[in-house]
Amino acid sequence: MATESGPTAIDFRELLRDGWKIAAILLFWGALALIGFAGVTNIGFYRPGSFFWWIGNMLGWIFVVTGIGNILIYTIARGIHLSRQ
Repeated sequence: MATESGPTAIDFRELLRDGWKIAAILLFWGALALIGFAGVTNIGFYRPGSFFWWIGNMLGWIFVVTGIGNILIYTIARGIHLSRQ
């Protein structure tokens, strides 16, 4: 009777590598969102409702949502990859 091997434990170094990748993704999209929220909105006459204020806020939120989406896609793909090993 053959014994089935259970799932193998994930190495701590592999977890750190995944953590660094996630941190790099968040840092990249967070920097772009900061440019959108703080940089673009302050061009010209700053007031809510102005063209650059609106564009800056929209770009900031687009970058935030894109960053969160990238993290979700990465973790789901990584989970599928680890489940098939």
